Amino acid sequence: MILHSQMRPRFSLGGIPGLASDRLATGLGRVLDDTYHYVPAAAPTGIESIDAVVVGPGGTWALTLDHERGRFLKRNGHWYQWSRSTESWIPWDAAPVLRARLAGHRLELVLERAGLPAAVEACLVTGGGIEVDWERDQRPGIHVHATVESLARRIARDDVLTDPQVDRIVVLLDPRQPLPRLAPSTPGT
Repeated sequence: MILHSQMRPRFSLGGIPGLASDRLATGLGRVLDDTYHYVPAAAPTGIESIDAVVVGPGGTWALTLDHERGRFLKRNGHWYQWSRSTESWIPWDAAPVLRARLAGHRLELVLERAGLPAAVEACLVTGGGIEVDWERDQRPGIHVHATVESLARRIARDDVLTDPQVDRIVVLLDPRQPLPRLAPSTPGT
């Protein structure tokens, strides 16, 4: 996997998000080959920064990192969190799920305006101390993965983008990159 570095500090406040992003890139890099690109803190055209974007033959993936702990369930159109103190489900605001959905939606709008394939898979990447579930008819509209290995396998499962489409999306996300596989603008050059 090709790692694109952004012009940002290596570690953010406390170093936690920076370290989490590096672990994510390392884990994905073990499974995904060099046809995939990893862009951390992607913020094309000034939109709010997305934790990371993976682009490759398996599509465009907007990754949102979350370190919340607990059990969460979507049922009857609402999110709930398991309360150990009351042994019952209590309402939950589902902010991480909303952040992941919005990140994917914002990136879809940017890709659509650029005339590129606009399908984006929004994904919430959770830590080991969380369980997110939903009733069969209550899908959250995002992918939820607790392990980097399961996320990488899902990303690589389908081929949906061609090499030139991948290159154009990567250039939109990281404009410092050249376009190596594009045809020349004038014949014979």
